[in-house]
Amino acid sequence: MRKISGLFGTLTLIVAVTSCGGSTAPGGGGGGGGGGGGGGGGGTCPAGTFCMGSSIFFTATSSTQPVTVTVAVNTPVTWTNDSGIVHDVTFSDPSTAKAVGTGNPGNIAIHTSGTNQRQFSAPGTYPFHCQQHAPGMTGTVVVQ
Repeated sequence: MRKISGLFGTLTLIVAVTSCGGSTAPGGGGGGGGGGGGGGGGGTCPAGTFCMGSSIFFTATSSTQPVTVTVAVNTPVTWTNDSGIVHDVTFSDPSTAKAVGTGNPGNIAIHTSGTNQRQFSAPGTYPFHCQQHAPGMTGTVVVQ
């Protein structure tokens, strides 16, 4: 009976950590279509996307902070928060983060879920961070 109780406790802990966004690595806990890094059911982070985990940004290929996505000029870059955890995206220079379509320009306001896009009209390096999880939650868009 003791072994069964211990196993049940371990399974309960695994379920609790997974559903509360306990994973911070790519593909680690997933969340809907944006995947990885917190509450929900599996998946990976799509190419050209910054996904938000419990306390890091990650991409399809990396979770080492700062993560980087390299794109061409005026290519939409996506930030996806499926973690259920409060995040924002604050750019070093918000005026460089241009609207995509009818979307908003500049910083991405505090939110617990959703997808946002920005584009950059000149080659350069555009750093950003989450104010809620600074200084460790950082990323960079490199525009060539």
